[in-house]
Amino acid sequence: MFKQRLVSALLVIPLVLAVTWAGGIFFLLAIMAVAFFAHREFFRLAALSQAAVARVLPAVGLVILLAARLYGRDGLFASLAAFFLLVHIWWIVAFPADFRQLLLLVWGEFYLSGLLSFFILLRDLENGFMCVLALLFTVWAADTGAYLCGIAWGKHKLLPAVSPKKSVEGAVAGLVFGMACLALLAPALNLTRPAGALAGLVLSLAGQAGDLAESAFKRWADTKDSGRFLPGHGGILDRIDSLLFAAPLAYAIFVLFS
Repeated sequence: MFKQRLVSALLVIPLVLAVTWAGGIFFLLAIMAVAFFAHREFFRLAALSQAAVARVLPAVGLVILLAARLYGRDGLFASLAAFFLLVHIWWIVAFPADFRQLLLLVWGEFYLSGLLSFFILLRDLENGFMCVLALLFTVWAADTGAYLCGIAWGKHKLLPAVSPKKSVEGAVAGLVFGMACLALLAPALNLTRPAGALAGLVLSLAGQAGDLAESAFKRWADTKDSGRFLPGHGGILDRIDSLLFAAPLAYAIFVLFS
């Protein structure tokens, strides 16, 4: 499993870094592609199989991402608010449609397109390439540290009902790895090293929360992986779950303090 994870990472990471460096339309298209495939996995996990939903929601997601790219935070918040209102109007018209489906629709769009939009907002900052790089490296370092140290020394289960293999020791190691990574990158972000370490702690905690949230969603859906995007890594959602929760906090930190 570790060998598969390593090979897949070595193939994908250079591509991710290249697209991030290119920015502009290339970065936007890459985020849109991730959003499209993440929506498909979400449909399967949430059992949202209606043809209309499968066609409309990815298109809505692309509109939200495009609004974030063209109009920044205002575009993102306005598009999410419009989506929220339109879905509720649709539910009133379609009454008595299943209200649980409505909740999944709204939650799924905010979870996927809403959080992915912060990658676009990050990349559009003055030091955007470095900001996105710091987010990626910090979360990857935390994930890798938690995985390796959990295998080596993990004895106490973190949340066995949600993710049986995760350990307290692995979680703590992940926080340390994330703090060390962002502390090293801090000067490039106009942060002091102590501030970088603190930011790394925040992003690592958010990443672990995102990982556990997706694990809980998969438990609810009674499946092990969200898909089969990469050997040893599972689906797209399995790869971006930590990043989704960390991205808004990274944006807030880099806007306010860097």
